[in-house]
Amino acid sequence: MKSTLNPTQTLLAIGLAAALGIAGPAMAQRTQGEPAKSKIQAETAAEVASEQAEAARASAQTARDATGVTGGVYSTINQHADTAQKAANAATNASHDARAAQTVAGSSANPKQGAAEAREAATAASNASLQAQVSADAAVQQAYPPPAPRPVAPTPAYTGAVQQEVHATSSQPNSTLTNKVDFNSLDANRDGNLSRTEVSGNATLTADFNAIDANRDGRITQRELAGGK
Repeated sequence: MKSTLNPTQTLLAIGLAAALGIAGPAMAQRTQGEPAKSKIQAETAAEVASEQAEAARASAQTARDATGVTGGVYSTINQHADTAQKAANAATNASHDARAAQTVAGSSANPKQGAAEAREAATAASNASLQAQVSADAAVQQAYPPPAPRPVAPTPAYTGAVQQEVHATSSQPNSTLTNKVDFNSLDANRDGNLSRTEVSGNATLTADFNAIDANRDGRITQRELAGGK
């Protein structure tokens, strides 16, 4: 039987067969690559979920330890511990979901769906772990509050002797003697001065003679007696 294909048709058929032969393996490689990629993504997400669940459980344990200071009385510390435990349980459940999604991604006909579910579960585990950490921190802060700053002691009031300011003046201690001493009656020789002999009968002038005798000439004038010089 003779072929009905003309030379042109034969060339077209050969070209089409060649194109299919080249494109076929590449298409098959891409198709086979998608499941592998999804499987890796699901595995990574499952690992993240497991780590976050473990961290959440550690935070819940820290919060439970903080309740030891309550003495058995239910307080806000216990509330924070309960919240941390619930978050840890949620993170653990999300971790299990991520592992299940990983299995689906590796064995089902829809690996992309399995990878997407694993990533979603990993996100849920991370959020729950964060909540457990926040609650644990709150429990610890209330159980072991930082010490209050020490008050600054006030400066004690000065109780010593108060020193009075002394202003020096030109007046002598005996400046008021003028009104107490009869100068003229003591001035026996009427020379306007009082000698030591003349004041010997006056105990005050005798005792304070040097203080009153401002110019130290051995005589007291009326001016010196009044406090001048």
